[in-house]
Order: sequence, then C-alpha cells, then structure tokens
Amino acid sequence: MEKSAGRTIRLGIMVIVSAVFFTITVYLIGQKQDMFSNTFKLRVQFSNVNGLQPGNNVRFSGINVGSVMSVMIQNDSTIEVVMRVREDVRPFIKKDALVTIGTDGLMGNMLVNISPGSGKAPVVENNDELNAFSRIKTDDILKTLNMTNENAAMLTRNLLEITQDIQHGKGTVSYLVYDTTLRQQLYLAVSNLRVATELTNRMLSGVNQMMKDVDQGKGLAGYLIRDTTTAQQIKKTMGELQRASSDIHSSTDSLKTFIGNLNSGNGPMPAMMYDTAMAEDLRQTLKNLNTGTAKFDENMEALKHSFLTRKYFKEQEKEKKKEKE
Repeated sequence: MEKSAGRTIRLGIMVIVSAVFFTITVYLIGQKQDMFSNTFKLRVQFSNVNGLQPGNNVRFSGINVGSVMSVMIQNDSTIEVVMRVREDVRPFIKKDALVTIGTDGLMGNMLVNISPGSGKAPVVENNDELNAFSRIKTDDILKTLNMTNENAAMLTRNLLEITQDIQHGKGTVSYLVYDTTLRQQLYLAVSNLRVATELTNRMLSGVNQMMKDVDQGKGLAGYLIRDTTTAQQIKKTMGELQRASSDIHSSTDSLKTFIGNLNSGNGPMPAMMYDTAMAEDLRQTLKNLNTGTAKFDENMEALKHSFLTRKYFKEQEKEKKKEKE
C-alpha cells in the first residue's frame, strides 16, 4: 500500500509539472506569435521571399511588432506574405510604408522589416496591402563579388605582363624608364610646354586687361564703343560713303557707256568729233544763229521805239516793276 501511494504521489507530481511546463510553453509560443494580444493583419507581395517562413518575426523600425502568418504563392512571379501586427503600433504605420525582407544578423533567420512612411499619409487599416521593396539578394552579391575577383585577377595578370615587358625593355614606357636621352628630351619638352603656358597666360592677362579697358571706355576702341554719339556719326558717315560709292559706280557706268558710244561712233558726239563736214555745218549754223539773234534784238529794239507798239512795251515794264515791288 505504501509503495502504491508513493507511486501515485510521484505520478501526480509528474503530471502537475508536465502541465505547468506545457502551459508555460504554450504561453511563450503564444507570446512570440502574438496569439494572446490584440492584432491586425497586413499583406505584401514579393517576387522572392528568400526563404521567409511562417512564424518569422516582423519588425517596425528595428522593434519586433508581430510575426509572419502565411507565405502563399499567387502566381509564377508573385508571393503574398500575410503578417500579424500588434494593434498598439497601428498608429505609427502609414499606408506608404515600405516592406523589405532581411536577416536577423549576418546568418540569422529571415524576417520582415517595415520602414515608417511619411507623416502625411493615413494610418493603415486591417488587411491593407503595403508596398514591397526588394533589396539586393545574397546570391547576386556573391555573383558580383565573383565577377569582381575575376576582373581583379585579369587586371593583375595584365599588370604583371606589362611590368615584365618594361623590365625586358619592350614598349614606350620601358624607353621612358631606361633611355636617358629620351627622358631628357621629355623633360625638355615639358619645360618648353611650361614656358609656352606661361607666355599664353601672360597674353591672356593682357587681353583681359585690354577688354577691361574697353569696357571702361578707355582708349580709342573704348571711346568708339562707349560713345553713342560718335558711333552714330560713324554710322552716318558710312552711310554717306556708301551712297557716294553707289553714285560713283553709276557715274562710272554712264561714263563707260558714253566712251563706248564715242569709240563705236554712235550718237552725235562722235559725228561732231570725227566728221569734219558736219563740224563745219555746225559752225556755220551757230554763226547764222548768232547773226539772226543780233538782228532779232535790233528788230525788238525798233519795235520798242515804234509808236504802234511803244505803249504795249511800257505797260509790260510797269507790270514787271509792280511784280518786283
């Protein structure tokens, strides 16, 4: 009887301890999964979850605020992640918050990070979908590192070949390193280039000073540029010169035409210059005109003294005097 009572007590103690341990375990798991706190759901879609599993932590600004409920494949390029988040952090999560997948430490479990959104966006609601931001994958980083290592190895090999060529006296660089004459010529060329650069700088300084003087109105160029009156006079003079040049060109063309007519014998002038008979007739005609004019004057003077026309001429003279007065 005593042995049976002892076994019963030990069995009861074992059952009680097991129940307590089970209760504590369930409580801890529930606390980790936020099963005993007020929560709400958020959704996000990724193209690659990088091994994320249900039960992984959800962090907001580095603080654990929930856990992953499910990871479901929607199609060949979309995976939906549903998160359970504590209700007390809802006011701090905005609708424009970004969600990324990270790791807990360098080699830790995968987790979901929620980055705060802007202060002007509204607060998320239950079952809202947030925007996902895909970071660079570890595989991509490793591939990039491998390519970088390959390129570095290739570059090192090429540098080694170049160094060996220089040591064996191959190429222009080896001449520059080992040929003293070429090195002296290079030094001389650099020195000449330095002198030329100094002269160019001096010339540019002089040009800059000249431009400053012109801007300030100094010198003839500055006076011509700054003095608007002189500029207008020069412009007017140039216009007059241009018109005079046009007139000279016109006169020259007329003179050329006149000389051409003289040389070709066209018109009255060649006839007067080269035809002696016509010249004699012209002289006789002018003589007759002079004689006729003298006789006409005598006749007019006689008419003025004639008693028949004297009155008419006197009236004409009176009218002329009145017009002059």
